Amino acid sequence: MTTPIPTSTSVTESAVIAAPLAQVWHLIKLQDFHKFWSKLEKSDYVKGASPETDVVQWTFKDGTVLDVKQEEHSVRLPLSLAPDSRGTLGRVR
Repeated sequence: MTTPIPTSTSVTESAVIAAPLAQVWHLIKLQDFHKFWSKLEKSDYVKGASPETDVVQWTFKDGTVLDVKQEEHSVRLPLSLAPDSRGTLGRVR
């Protein structure tokens, strides 16, 4: 009996940035990655590529060009905090 080869149609990556949120949040935008990632030459919006999400073209210093689609930003809350029924953060007891 043969088994199918596993495949993926998407890739999810995440990273932890060791810095205070207020110092880096404004940089964590696809179009601004070239400001801190030295491998990027530039990053530009691809206008009209998708009505649902932002698409940014990254041009690397080695000539590689990638179109990157941002689907979401997420923020991790401390485990001791959770929204209540009104959406206000409060301590979990």
